[in-house]
Amino acid sequence: MILLRTKPAEVNQLPFVILSDYTRETIRSYGVFHENFAGLKGYTAAKRSVFILDQNGRQKYRWISEDPAVEPNYKEILGPLGQLWVK
Repeated sequence: MILLRTKPAEVNQLPFVILSDYTRETIRSYGVFHENFAGLKGYTAAKRSVFILDQNGRQKYRWISEDPAVEPNYKEILGPLGQLWVK
């Protein structure tokens, strides 16, 4: 089950909703997960990743890290986001 979290987006004044994937359905479908994360047998965690989809659900940007300590280049993400918001 996937939940769209509108309240955190409202509180943080974000112009998009936040995905809550507590069943891990989405991370499995995108192939962005660590099995037995941190040596914990049976624990599945999401890889640090960023996906930007357009209003039709087409992927416009993808970034995935195998290392949970590595963050994306946030300035790089602004380009694809700006292209979607500028009409």
